[in-house]
Amino acid sequence: MNVRETKQMAQHWVELNHGQWPGLRAAHLVGGITTMADDAPFPGHKDVDMHLVFDDDSPILRADGPFPTIMEVEYQGLLIEAGLKPLGEYRSAEAVLANPEIAHHLTLDSVLYDPSDLLRELQEPVRRGFARRQWVLARVDHERNGLQGALDMLPMARSMGGAGGELNILGYSTTFIGAALAVAALKPPRIGSRHFLHVRESLANHDRLDLYDEILAILGLAGATPERAERFLHEATEAFDLAVEVRRAPHPFQHKLHRHLRPYFVDACQSMLDEGHHREALGWITPYFIATSDVIAADGPADEQPRFARRYARFLADLGFDTAEKRAAKWERAHWMYQRCFALADDIIARHPAIEG
Repeated sequence: MNVRETKQMAQHWVELNHGQWPGLRAAHLVGGITTMADDAPFPGHKDVDMHLVFDDDSPILRADGPFPTIMEVEYQGLLIEAGLKPLGEYRSAEAVLANPEIAHHLTLDSVLYDPSDLLRELQEPVRRGFARRQWVLARVDHERNGLQGALDMLPMARSMGGAGGELNILGYSTTFIGAALAVAALKPPRIGSRHFLHVRESLANHDRLDLYDEILAILGLAGATPERAERFLHEATEAFDLAVEVRRAPHPFQHKLHRHLRPYFVDACQSMLDEGHHREALGWITPYFIATSDVIAADGPADEQPRFARRYARFLADLGFDTAEKRAAKWERAHWMYQRCFALADDIIARHPAIEG
């Protein structure tokens, strides 16, 4: 399918289901599809991201334990990830302009479902205010606060997941770096399987690939070889296939652990490997390796747990997360890197010719 057909199918899915979603007010596309040309092919391993906007008191917004509620479905071969959002986040143009998850997408033709014109009435003031300095700074602050929120989860992650929990938070923290750099340049935040390639592009545009090298080094990806990335992809794929069958306990990454999302993981990584981006592929392998290892340790067959545990220990050691001393050194470097990346974002805003006021 091309992008236009993909959008039409996503819209049809919303129209088909809205009657069974209490309190649904609107729906719109987010993510990479919003900036793709309509005639471009839409890769089969990518998912379509959207927001479903509900009344604040809708029961569908209730989180699944401590984790956000996200719909992950397959519709006629199309992978859909729908974030469930409260109406309060769309209460005014000002609320939207300060939110990088929403703002850029409402400057585009992204609306899928809007019976009360909630989104359409927001679009024009959001378009007018999008490049104003106060709102660009607000969106970067949103990412700065998001980073702090992720770091605040470190004690819980460490107590629940040990070294893997620390690695998970450290990897997750880089999504706020990438988002802040994109926001500062008046671009949408981009995450997902090609996250590290997006970060590399942002830093290359500002002649700061030294910071990208630092990110890779901190995460243990800098010295990866294609052979190691291939091996870890094979092992993580086997773990994924088992984890989606046996998972019972909640997990922070559970929204990605569905059988129909296998291509989103495996094919996306293989595509990067084929393109020569083995370090970036290993970056996307990492959260899957951690999550599936956790699931198998909790819910997997007793006779299989030791084999997967040995693989997991080797994986953590390979990335340099096997001792407390190594992890402490990585965190020290990470805090230095965070400061410089956000300073770069501030500098981009200060110099950007399209930013007003």
